[in-house]
Amino acid sequence: MGSLGALILICGLAVEQGVFWKGMRFLLCLGSASAAVWLGSFSDGSFNLFSPDTYEASAIPAAGAEWLLGLGGLLGGSALALGVLYYVRQQRWQRTEFLRRVVREFEQDAEVWNALKILDFEEYRDYNIPAQGQEEPVCFRVSDRLLCNALASHDQRARQKQRLEYSQDRDELDLEALRQYRIETTLRDWFNAMLNGFEHFGYLIESGLFSAEELRPWLNYWIQLIGNPAYRRPGASGFYDALYSYIHHSGFFGVQKLFEQFGYRILPSPYQETDLLDVSLASKPNYNTQLALTLAKASLLAYQDKQFVAQVVGRWSLALRQRSATDLVAVGVPEAVTAQTIDQRSQRVKNTFIRHNFRYFNNQGRDTQAYIFRTSQFMVLAFRGSQELKDWLTNFTTQLRDLTIRKNGVTSISSYHGRVHAGFFLAWAIIEQSVLAQISRWQLEAAEKGGTLPPLYITGHSLGGALATIAAAALSDNGVDVAGVYTFGQPRVGDRLFVRQLNEHVNGRVFRFVNNNDIVPHVPPPFSMWNPTRLYGHVGIVKYFNAKGEIIPNYTLLARAIDNILGLGKVFSGNGFDQISDHRMEYYISHLETALKEEIEAYASQMLDVGD
Repeated sequence: MGSLGALILICGLAVEQGVFWKGMRFLLCLGSASAAVWLGSFSDGSFNLFSPDTYEASAIPAAGAEWLLGLGGLLGGSALALGVLYYVRQQRWQRTEFLRRVVREFEQDAEVWNALKILDFEEYRDYNIPAQGQEEPVCFRVSDRLLCNALASHDQRARQKQRLEYSQDRDELDLEALRQYRIETTLRDWFNAMLNGFEHFGYLIESGLFSAEELRPWLNYWIQLIGNPAYRRPGASGFYDALYSYIHHSGFFGVQKLFEQFGYRILPSPYQETDLLDVSLASKPNYNTQLALTLAKASLLAYQDKQFVAQVVGRWSLALRQRSATDLVAVGVPEAVTAQTIDQRSQRVKNTFIRHNFRYFNNQGRDTQAYIFRTSQFMVLAFRGSQELKDWLTNFTTQLRDLTIRKNGVTSISSYHGRVHAGFFLAWAIIEQSVLAQISRWQLEAAEKGGTLPPLYITGHSLGGALATIAAAALSDNGVDVAGVYTFGQPRVGDRLFVRQLNEHVNGRVFRFVNNNDIVPHVPPPFSMWNPTRLYGHVGIVKYFNAKGEIIPNYTLLARAIDNILGLGKVFSGNGFDQISDHRMEYYISHLETALKEEIEAYASQMLDVGD
């Protein structure tokens, strides 16, 4: 009998080395062992088929055999289960080893590695281009200007090549220009190799071989270096803007899909030269999608470094000066403002505009950033949202306090008798005096010319939206003409009394955008169990994007709840944590671009119907 247990255990251990065919072997062995037990019970010859008296005598050994078979079956089943677990573990290890090998090959490619190191804050390195034919080796250091030139559009690179060939034909070739072109082409090749590698990883996910979660430990750092603004190299906003545009215009669709699997949306440069012209045409007291889109771009721009913000605003100003409304009819799809070259005169005009009509605010203590600029038709004040951990600490300091304002250099109680979020208020108050001082200077300049300041639009995303709301209350209390407030994914700002007073004062000029499952508009909670008298509320008219990215003007709570559940499906499709990814400003811009396109198409269709 003991040999039977040993036999079954051995069979079970054999099963641990495989699953299917060795499992079948186990079942055969188990059947053979059962037969052996049954036959062994009669081996003493005491059983006689033709003698009924021997039946009862054989019952006891038969019962023992049944128990032994049961024990053997249990042990064999356990061994089979262990074999299955072992197999699954082996498969997982093999998949992990495959990914490790693929990622290592990706990172060890010399061109890819150079591109990754540039992204990884190591642009200070000396990079080398080996000698090729009659060309000498080149040693260089990477700059943002080099990177932007390297990632320029195909047409721009082709024009540069033609200029070099023309100079060479005329024996006027500038060797330094040729060297620069060679460096830029090499950098372009490095980034092409890196992006092609990301495309390959995207295909692994799209084919179903691996999930985004399986790739996340290996690629998450590199993905965040490109997609997450918090990981960006300081002062390199222009480079990232050029990189995003290059990914789109060069057809790296797999890279775009891969980043969306990780919760990031890669958009081409959203800043177009007609942005402010479109605003000047759309400046109305009521809601306007074109205005919303431009202010959304201004909110995204607030996340960039000061130099890049000034560059974009300056280029916007040039478009205002150089083009009239009638020129827009002949304008096709413009290039990104940062991708165009301008002559020296235009550069001087841009610099003059920035010097007199633009101001950037940056307080390191509260980590509050904002910028303001003016044109002849309007002013824009944009606040940066949450990017660092300390911003979120500000977000969740949920105590309420009275709203005070600075007026004529003195702190006084606002005409708004409600209470506001203490953390948001302090983040605004730290730059309030600087903002008021800048507006006052512009008011004096306008008064000297016999005019007045144009109306002000205020915007912001996340924490920036909360600051925009408080700024609207404080500035309107100071007599500033606040024409509208457009916020994106903003949290609750004040109590119900403050909300009611502000809504009455702005009279339908505050618009609050919410993207599906964006979690930030749900904080702070409207009330808490430990402080039931603290009642937070939302201001303005809500514009809700559903799970498809469509604006739903009127919706019921039930319909929104169902839509939220549909939006959560993105989690199961590997598109990242929905409540976090839905908060990204890129999604708000993308949805507004779609909404504006649909409005234009609907208007064109309506005009055709009228013509018929």
